[in-house]
Amino acid sequence: MHPYQANHDHRRAVLQAMLLVTVFSTLVFAALNFPDGMILVAWIQVALAAFAGGLLIVVRRTQRVQAWCLRFMLVLLSATILLLSRPDVSAFAFIWLLVIPLVTHLLLGYRLGLLLSVGYMTVGGIIYLYRFGGTPELLQVEVLANAILAALTTLGMAHFYERTRERSELKLTHLAAVDPLTGLANRMRLHDVFLWEQAQARRKGTPLSVLMLDLDLFKRINDEHGHEAGDAVLVAFARMLRERLREIDLISRFGGEEFLVLLNNTDGKRAVAVAEELRQSLEQLAIPYQDKILKLTVSIGVAEYGPDGMDLNTLSRMADERLYQAKANGRNCVWGGSKTTV
Repeated sequence: MHPYQANHDHRRAVLQAMLLVTVFSTLVFAALNFPDGMILVAWIQVALAAFAGGLLIVVRRTQRVQAWCLRFMLVLLSATILLLSRPDVSAFAFIWLLVIPLVTHLLLGYRLGLLLSVGYMTVGGIIYLYRFGGTPELLQVEVLANAILAALTTLGMAHFYERTRERSELKLTHLAAVDPLTGLANRMRLHDVFLWEQAQARRKGTPLSVLMLDLDLFKRINDEHGHEAGDAVLVAFARMLRERLREIDLISRFGGEEFLVLLNNTDGKRAVAVAEELRQSLEQLAIPYQDKILKLTVSIGVAEYGPDGMDLNTLSRMADERLYQAKANGRNCVWGGSKTTV
């Protein structure tokens, strides 16, 4: 799987909303608890409001949204358990345990959300039994049965909803990011991954190269054998690219019979060698279609991040220019940075 990380806009928005609610609600409760003499409880709530307010500033810019969601939930849930364990907190406060599955699943997903929910709700239940074990009216079977049923219902619904939502979102993201014919990345996915690779190259100084590949005389395949044959060729070519390249390299269908490959941690010289390996592989490939064997070749242009450009548009344009130099040189060849033909 490519190291590109999916966008966390959904989690960020939910976390920001949760932080705002936390700041408001904890300050309101603190204002109520100070006059009632619950000084320690009130100061814990003020501290939690300050933490949530500071986190609001951090969350707007951070790329580590999931990590901050986890930190916030650990602090919030631990503070909740601490408050519930206080002897001056009433039994009615334990109703907040039912909120735990909702916020944990929204912020952390269905796996980690379930883990934290079960853990903290169990601890809360144990504290309830310990604190009110001597109060028969609070330990009636009917009271406990309703509380447990409500907790399990809330937990189950939160888990089911978040699991369904994540699967639907993953499916939609996949459909929006791949070419339906070949299963390769489309231009939107290519753009997103390049931004990630660009950041890696800037931070670590690792090389990055681009290959632009165009199937030679592809129109003739369509004209002589039909568009279904052309589709079969594109699918076979895409399969060959996946088999010959590494998982960390991104292969995208750039348009028609043109493909673009991002070679992770690969300089221009090595990229030319990789391109030549691909060229030879396709030249030797026999593509069965109905009762025929289709053969074709590819021309490839190579560009390197840095010497040939610093953004995707410049690099793809440079690789495309060299691709057409390869075409002009007789097709079925590779053209790199310095009139390199193979």
